[in-house]
Amino acid sequence: MQKEDFLTLAQKYVQNKCTLSEKEAVETFFFKQTEKEQNIIILSLTQEKRNAILHKINTTINKPKGKLQKRYSNMGKIAAIAILFIGISFVITQSTSTNRITQSAAKGEIKTLFLPDGSQLVLNGNSSVTYATNFKNNRKLDLKGEAYFKVVRNPKSPFTVETPQFKIKVLGTSFTISAYENYPNTIRVLSGKVTVNSKENPNHNVLLTKNQQLRFHTSQLPLLTNNTREDFLAWTKNIIVLENTSLGETAAILKNKFNVTILFEHPELEQLRITGKFKNENITTILNSIAEVKQLEIHVQNQNTIFIREKPKK
Repeated sequence: MQKEDFLTLAQKYVQNKCTLSEKEAVETFFFKQTEKEQNIIILSLTQEKRNAILHKINTTINKPKGKLQKRYSNMGKIAAIAILFIGISFVITQSTSTNRITQSAAKGEIKTLFLPDGSQLVLNGNSSVTYATNFKNNRKLDLKGEAYFKVVRNPKSPFTVETPQFKIKVLGTSFTISAYENYPNTIRVLSGKVTVNSKENPNHNVLLTKNQQLRFHTSQLPLLTNNTREDFLAWTKNIIVLENTSLGETAAILKNKFNVTILFEHPELEQLRITGKFKNENITTILNSIAEVKQLEIHVQNQNTIFIREKPKK
């Protein structure tokens, strides 16, 4: 049975609209997946809400006594899983061999998550975090893309974030990380302290405190600066801030926010730099503003591809 078929039948199962054969199919599917350690788990609902759902299901099912009770208990589990499948906005893929969980935000999406230890993070578009199922006791995660972290303090269990370029360790603090592939990675601390270890220079550790940021450049030591501005949280409020940002990096920002591909006529155009602030603007307005300032032409090739070239000289 395909997963889509199961979801359809699961919904009918919860509504008690299944035929006898369909009920058997759902239950058989469930039992087989349980035996195989099904690798889809749902974590978007709190334990309190899950308990409430299970209580409601158990009340509805009228479980009999004796030998049949175990079977109806399994039916309740199936119904609970069906409700969770249907009622959430995302799933978390877990590797059964390593017991790892990955949570993702698609391009154009900003997603707020709560980790098992109570820490909060906001994922920017085209970003993901991966961590172990025993995260409360092993607070380590891998980040791809950009995220804002608000970490619950626990001196007995340091919080560690790893990206392809660096690893950071904190006890309890708030900070942002931008770690998109092929572009300079940046760490900015809003409160507390963070220790950063560069993978390219493993002996080079940097301690960041409030309002400090560390920017990584290829084949160079990271650049530490002070920054009292709060613009690095602008993306969490649907604001794009460009501060002497290259057009190549700007294209990556727009790609992650609007799910578009931006191509340049010449590589040199990617090195042009722009400064600006756009709040709740669409991509057309943003690109037209950039084109006007930099004397460029914008050509929309299709719904997801935009071509930028120099404006012909008169």
